Amino acid sequence: MSVGVGIVGFGSAGRQHAAALDGLGAAEVVTVLEQDAAVDVAGLPRANSWQEMLADPRVDLVALCLPPGSRAGLAVQALEQGKAVLLEKPPAVSLSEIDLISAAGRRAGRPVGVMLQHRMRLPAAALAANWADPAVTAVLQVSRFRPPAHYRRAGWRSDAASAFGGIAAHLGVHYLDLACQLLGEIETVRLAPSRELAPGIDSRVTGNIEFRAGATLAFTVTAESSVRTERLQILGPDGGLCVADGMVTTQIGETEQTLPTVPTAELRRMVYEEMAEAVTTGRPPRRCHLDGARAVTEILASVAQDLAVVA
Repeated sequence: MSVGVGIVGFGSAGRQHAAALDGLGAAEVVTVLEQDAAVDVAGLPRANSWQEMLADPRVDLVALCLPPGSRAGLAVQALEQGKAVLLEKPPAVSLSEIDLISAAGRRAGRPVGVMLQHRMRLPAAALAANWADPAVTAVLQVSRFRPPAHYRRAGWRSDAASAFGGIAAHLGVHYLDLACQLLGEIETVRLAPSRELAPGIDSRVTGNIEFRAGATLAFTVTAESSVRTERLQILGPDGGLCVADGMVTTQIGETEQTLPTVPTAELRRMVYEEMAEAVTTGRPPRRCHLDGARAVTEILASVAQDLAVVA
């Protein structure tokens, strides 16, 4: 049986979700909720209201593709109506929102996932390895140019409360989350002065993170360079891992492994396959679970707080 998906919001993220579901088999779009009547929903069935979507028995899973600041309440409502939920990244703007949504999922017995699709790049050997060692050190660089107009134009991207920040929250989040999947819970976040394109909207963030197990991560996320790169390297006493522009190389013990780059669109399909399995079986998603986003949310909340203090 195919899992029915209701997509809420049909901007860039919503279109990516629809593309991931196209021809998937395990799940399919049954309705789209987009408040702007001028937005083309690519011929997909259109819901007239949020209440109509929640009442639609064909909708098993609600994909919230709205700005981060507006997701938590809707996620809880959907779960209370018996729907599973998939949240776009970043999934929430605080740890309290993560906890609120997770608790609602447990009460309803419905899975909650996140579209942090780069988690699917990590090989099983890397996930099984022990990175909980004070000798482990990691370095992350994410660079994706964005012109100032991208964040200064009217709309939610220039609104700090809705957007939850700029380049760190919307692009750096993926590789910061990858680091957290391996290095664990956060102990401290120390940030250098960030740069902004608009109030509360960062264009460059640099910092150092210490994890509770003792590992450290030095990172920079920038929208100000014309060079495009995403590179995470983790080094430990028993091996290392490098994710460079989607290509994964591991050296764990005596075993070296290089995995080819998987297109991001395919990774999104893998998230939906995992969520479809979770909806069908009633078990939490194996990799794209919401609780795994606590650490990266803590980092991004620290960035947002730092920007607010500076302002």
